[in-house]
Amino acid sequence: MGELFAAPRVLEIGFDSLSIAAGLFVVAMALRVASAFTLSAHSQAMRVLAAAAVIVVVSEIIGIAAALRGASTLTDAAEEFAELVAISAAAAVLHYLSRVEREEISPLRRSADVDELTRLSSRSFFERAAGRRVEQAMDNGTPLACVLLDVDDFKAYNDSHGHGAGDEILRCVARILRESARADDLVGRYGGEEFVLLVNGEVGGAREVAERIREAVQRECVPEPGNLLERPTTVSLGVVPLSEETKSLDRLIAMADAEMYRSKKTGKNRVSVFEDR
Repeated sequence: MGELFAAPRVLEIGFDSLSIAAGLFVVAMALRVASAFTLSAHSQAMRVLAAAAVIVVVSEIIGIAAALRGASTLTDAAEEFAELVAISAAAAVLHYLSRVEREEISPLRRSADVDELTRLSSRSFFERAAGRRVEQAMDNGTPLACVLLDVDDFKAYNDSHGHGAGDEILRCVARILRESARADDLVGRYGGEEFVLLVNGEVGGAREVAERIREAVQRECVPEPGNLLERPTTVSLGVVPLSEETKSLDRLIAMADAEMYRSKKTGKNRVSVFEDR
């Protein structure tokens, strides 16, 4: 008689064990996929699924303990098999979502985060990253400064010599920005011929970075054999420190933009700093 119930018990415990493994996989994958989703509702749904999978795992552990203490029937084994199929299906769906995120969605997101022409951060990516950094700086009281620059007379040059020549200017400026900025600075193309940097540190350090960029652009963006550039390029820059007056990213950039236009109005090819006034 004992042999009659031995096989169902082994099957029940085996299916319970596989369900535990599948449930743990669902927990791990659901949390991983949740972190990849952009919409908070989707992320929350994945966390709920992970919590449900934890409950399933606990239930299966209890089921194994009960099977070890008493006899099992084929019906019990069939029920555990059905649970295994259900949790395995959830695991398969999450595995598929993770693969789609890795192979299809992530490359698209990365391409949206990078400006195609200059290979700097796109405006949308810069604003997301810089917004978080501004909030952290305000909370922690750490110094931060914004540098906004614009290529002087770019529209006239672009109209006279074509978009190809204009693109060469933008790529040249972008390269200098990458080389001049420090490792922990955020650099992005803000739009058209405008570029933006968020510099960690005091305003004096940001001014040094800005002057280094200005000098390098004037020195290096010059005509070369076969190069579309026909004259040296200059930039006007505005520098503003983070403070109670500029405690949001929008305000910080707006004031840096005003300083940059002050540079243009006072002769171009120069750096204007808010504290200078």
